Amino acid sequence: MSQQRWGSANRFGSPGGPAYPAYGQPSGRGSGPGFGGLGGIPQYGPGPSMPGPRRRNPLRSLLGLLVVIALVAVGGLIVANLSAPTSQTAYENNDYQVPPPDTSPPPIPIPETYDEAQRWVTRSAFYAEQTPSPVDCTADPINVGTASDARLKAHYESLMECLMRVWEPPVTGASYQIVRPTVTIYGSKIATRCGTTGVNAFYCAADQQVYYSNRLADAVPIVRQDKWAADVVMAHEFGHALQARTGILIAAKALGQNSGSESTDLQYSRRLETQADCLSAMFIRSVTASLKIQPGDTQGILDTYAAVGDDEVSGNSAIVGNHGLARSRQYWGNTGLNTGAIEACNTFVAKSSLVR
Repeated sequence: MSQQRWGSANRFGSPGGPAYPAYGQPSGRGSGPGFGGLGGIPQYGPGPSMPGPRRRNPLRSLLGLLVVIALVAVGGLIVANLSAPTSQTAYENNDYQVPPPDTSPPPIPIPETYDEAQRWVTRSAFYAEQTPSPVDCTADPINVGTASDARLKAHYESLMECLMRVWEPPVTGASYQIVRPTVTIYGSKIATRCGTTGVNAFYCAADQQVYYSNRLADAVPIVRQDKWAADVVMAHEFGHALQARTGILIAAKALGQNSGSESTDLQYSRRLETQADCLSAMFIRSVTASLKIQPGDTQGILDTYAAVGDDEVSGNSAIVGNHGLARSRQYWGNTGLNTGAIEACNTFVAKSSLVR
């Protein structure tokens, strides 16, 4: 299929085609609790209908269900970054004027062919960039379990400013456009352009916005127990926003769906999720000094990774899920925390054992 174009016969969102399992769920395998509902880890991602492309593109007929949401996991921290004296730090990209949230963002890039999609996920210009470090961030951690909706909103809007300051240079350096999402705080259920979801934290590709349930800490104990866990979750969701704005997200989804293989489809999903973990960790690396993240915080961040691995969520060590095992998520978290080179987060050329 060297220059095969997107076709309506492909099962990606096509009428009568099999429904793709929600991203937050380990594809129904294993006896452990599924994502979604207050009794367990929430489902990270309803199935959105995708926005239309800038130009006419047959792919629009394939964009029925695109789901991009997941919790993140974080591995070890760099001691040198942790111990940097903030009073003497020269922060990078401090002159950047962070834009307000964009409620009408431009369409996400969509490849024209499957060959182009393959190039986008494996050889994206984004991978050649570096993240600035250190970057100033004033979004001090809060107790998300007791904070009011207004306090949660203010905190996450501040965090989005930090995320934009870190990611603007590499995204624009690769000739892509970065978009600042809004943050919507909701209760136990919300209807969005990505469908209706319960207790959750997710990025919706259909409107390119971020959503956070004020009950997440009740559903996912680590969010309440560790002061950095909720911010790591949101940094992961922003990782999906980066994938969307660089075309990696839709390209990977289309390749997975076009493979005709459930196992291949799940592997593309895991590569997306572990890449978002890695990008999230790169953000943590960039703001470690300004947020005064200490070496003693490492274990709690590591626990965040482990808590959301497919095996930990399901209780099934042999599960073949769509996010990655705890050890895989820790691996990519550690990778991001130890470098600012975005090419290190190219999970699409990694051995399959590293995204298991």
